[in-house]
Amino acid sequence: MQAGALKTHNTFDRLKTIQNPTLILTASRDRLTPRSSMEEIHNQIPNSKFIVIDKAGHSSPLEKAPEVNQAIIDFLKE
Repeated sequence: MQAGALKTHNTFDRLKTIQNPTLILTASRDRLTPRSSMEEIHNQIPNSKFIVIDKAGHSSPLEKAPEVNQAIIDFLKE
């Protein structure tokens, strides 16, 4: 069902309406959600912050937990 939703459910045109500060966190080696896709999202959301976790894939929260956690902590402190 999730795979089907990915093909049919598109809210990209609504991203520009997001008012809250938003963290866009991606990984340099993520093949499921490539950096270019995340950059497009970042460019559509006003007041978003874009961070790339280097040398990590889609499982970056596990692969690079200290870096991911610090990025989230820093974002929340801002």
